[in-house]
Amino acid sequence: MFARLTRILVRTIGFRLAALYATLFALSALVLFGVIYWITGDALRRQLRTTVQTEVAALAADYQNGGAAQVAAMIDRRIVGRRGTAFLLLDPSGRKVAGNLGGLVARAGWQTVPASAVADASEDVLKELLEEPDAHALLALGVDLPDGSFLLVGKDEHPIGEAQEAVIRSFGWTALVIVLLAIAGGLFLSREFLLRIDAINATTRAIIDGRLADRVPTRGTGDELDLLARNLNEMLDRVQMLMDSLRQVSNDIAHDLRTPLGRLRQRLETTRSKARTVDAYKAAIDQAIVDVDGILGTFAALLRIAQIESGTRKQAFADLDLSDLFSKIATAYGAVAEDRGQVLKAAIDRDVHLRGDRELLLQMLANLVENAIRHTEAGTTIQLALCSRPEGPIGVVRDDGPGIPEAEREAVFRRFFRLDRARTTDGSGLGLALVAAIAELHGIGIMLGDGAPGLKVTLAFAGKTGPDHDRSRGGSTAGA
Repeated sequence: MFARLTRILVRTIGFRLAALYATLFALSALVLFGVIYWITGDALRRQLRTTVQTEVAALAADYQNGGAAQVAAMIDRRIVGRRGTAFLLLDPSGRKVAGNLGGLVARAGWQTVPASAVADASEDVLKELLEEPDAHALLALGVDLPDGSFLLVGKDEHPIGEAQEAVIRSFGWTALVIVLLAIAGGLFLSREFLLRIDAINATTRAIIDGRLADRVPTRGTGDELDLLARNLNEMLDRVQMLMDSLRQVSNDIAHDLRTPLGRLRQRLETTRSKARTVDAYKAAIDQAIVDVDGILGTFAALLRIAQIESGTRKQAFADLDLSDLFSKIATAYGAVAEDRGQVLKAAIDRDVHLRGDRELLLQMLANLVENAIRHTEAGTTIQLALCSRPEGPIGVVRDDGPGIPEAEREAVFRRFFRLDRARTTDGSGLGLALVAAIAELHGIGIMLGDGAPGLKVTLAFAGKTGPDHDRSRGGSTAGA
């Protein structure tokens, strides 16, 4: 428990940020407190000075109107009615005429008079000064009257100190509340942050332990941690897909390559036991070389698919003329189709451009057209088209052959998958898997539909937006 609390208080970013914010807020509050403390004291002192000046002006006016006797009478009355106020009136010879201050040097101007200077404590209004003389002082103003008399009025400054003490107490309690709220907020934020980080750590640990289907939980808040969780989940989806693909490849290799390897071994054993002439051995060796070349070609295709799916070929992307690629395929395979008694027609818009890998796109188009030629009969018409659209170029490979059953259209993209009628022809079943990998790399949507009759393969290119465009896949041509 203590270790976890220490971790929350010291090691977590959430609490460190909360502590930083609390410190900055406390410093801001301290500056504000200093300003308020100074403004409050200054305002009260100004008010006290104004009160003293008003009092002195009133008594000076009374002196001019009624002389010393009237001022003395006014001072006696005000001593009783003005709490915390002290007075002193001296005649021209320096003798005290009225007031409750004594032993003072008659000095004109502002001065601070200690409470101990109060001579008469019989009045209730000055008892506080005499009970705690160290805590009280008088802000006094002395003036010389026209006939040489001296008048001094003082007010107790203690209320100013009390107001400032109240400000200090308020700030102290406020600072305490701020610190407590900062600690509580830091603990809460750290706990929430740790829970979400722990969820990410638990998921990654589960992935390490082999549970590839686990995903980081999201809260739907759209914050940074939710964005991180979504990106991690997308990465895990990609990793799981690659692992499933690797597992599928391993299974496919075990099943689909076992047959040619077994046939090769059987042929070699037969040759060893039955061949009697050099020509028989040569024929067996030639056939074995053909078989090995086919197996090596299959492995080369698998490696090429793996290289494409890794995304490393994106570095070779460049702007290219897609119209030129379609034209080259139409020219190259027009003669091939004619030799098989088929017709290849092309309808290609000019100046259609795309960003991608020229070699891979040529191979993708070649595989599609070659599959259409290979898996249709003589007399078939094959159409190759490219048209420009605002949302991106559209390519079409269409034939009027037997087509592909709808239930098997998605399966033709799997490695080593072949339709039943295609098993009598040459091929490894990797041609359309390679097409799918190239399309995935370039963000090309492959949509498979009914050619009525035959098969229609539509390629939705992503235009200038490049390979980051999402790809949907609906099918392709006949199995390789």
